[in-house]
Amino acid sequence: MSPEFLESTKETINLFLFLTTELTLLFLIINYAVTALQEFVTPTKIQSMLSSRKGKGYIISAFLGAITPFCSCSTIPFLKGLLRARAGFGPMMVFLFSSPLLNPIIIGLFAITFGIKVTLLYFLIALGISIIAGIALEKLDFERYVENSAYDAPKPSCCSSNNTKAKIENRWLRILELNMG
Repeated sequence: MSPEFLESTKETINLFLFLTTELTLLFLIINYAVTALQEFVTPTKIQSMLSSRKGKGYIISAFLGAITPFCSCSTIPFLKGLLRARAGFGPMMVFLFSSPLLNPIIIGLFAITFGIKVTLLYFLIALGISIIAGIALEKLDFERYVENSAYDAPKPSCCSSNNTKAKIENRWLRILELNMG
C-alpha cells in the first residue's frame, strides 16, 4: 500500500471519530436541553407564544430556528418538543425551514465571504421564504398529514426506572413469600 493511501485512510478515520463524537455530544446536550426546557416551560405557554393567531408565532419561530445550529441533532428534537406542546403548525414549519437556512454558521460564513449587505439580504429573503412557506402549509391544511402519534409523549419502556423498580420489588416479594411459606 502506498503512503498516500495510508495517510488518507488515517485522516478519514480521524475525521469520522471526531464527527461521531461531536454529533453524539451535540445530540445528547440538545435532547437534555429540550427535556429540561419542557419541564420549566409549560405546553400552554408554548402554544400561546407560537400560535398562528396573531402572526407573532411565525416571527418567533423563524428567529428560534435562526439560533438553532443546523443539523438533525438539534432541529428534530426541538421540533418533536414543539409537536408535543401542540404549538401552531405554521410556526412549527417556519422553525423547520428557518433552522437550516438561517443558522449562525451559515450567516457567519455569508458575512465573511460576501459582506454584511449580502448577508442581510440573504437573511431577510430566507426569513420571508420560511414564513411564507409556514403560512402556506398551514392554510393548505398540511397538518392533516402529521401522524397523531407525533403529538404524544413517549411511553415508558420496559426499561424505565419505575417499571424496573416495580419488577425488582415484585421479585423480592415473591422470594420472601417462597422463603416464609
